Amino acid sequence: MMCVRRGRPGAEEDIQTMNTWFNKFGFATPSGQCIDPDGKEIKPALEKFRDQINQSNDDISCCLITLMSHGREGGYILGKDGIGASLEEIFPLFNNVLCPKLQQKPKVFLIQACRGGKRDAGVSSTDQLSIETEDNDDVDEIRRLPTASDYYVVYSTQKGYVSLRNDVIGSRMIEIMDQVFSVHGMEWHIGDLFTKVCTQQIW
Repeated sequence: MMCVRRGRPGAEEDIQTMNTWFNKFGFATPSGQCIDPDGKEIKPALEKFRDQINQSNDDISCCLITLMSHGREGGYILGKDGIGASLEEIFPLFNNVLCPKLQQKPKVFLIQACRGGKRDAGVSSTDQLSIETEDNDDVDEIRRLPTASDYYVVYSTQKGYVSLRNDVIGSRMIEIMDQVFSVHGMEWHIGDLFTKVCTQQIW
């Protein structure tokens, strides 16, 4: 977990919520937590975490990386000094080449940060959408893995928009995620869980 507290009232609550969540669902943090890093420290901290995963003798079932800070349009997460680290440089650190220990394992990124300056007021939902897909024909067994696979990236807001955070109770996404996973975390697929989280984020 990486979290910048400077200029982000409510961030302490997010840290507490995530620590409780990690313990509840059995996640270990071998490299500790990265609290209030400068921008240039973010990528090395994640490389250290990645290296510890590769060296681990444990049977790792998935990896969850939580990045909570200010963000900037163009895909940057900011350190406490306002210097940005590119998410496009962070995601490949855990691909199948650089992190073989996580091959065919889910790699979940939670990005709690603004992605621009627009505000999403939301709309009232009047009906549900249904999507039909065609069945795929059977395919031969996959013999090679792509360089990047099994990524699941969850943003707290859409591209170009601000992210929601309350000064007292913390970030909206973290709050709702804790609520949804507490009720359905042991029953639902991760895609269904985060779909539920995303539909409840408007205040």
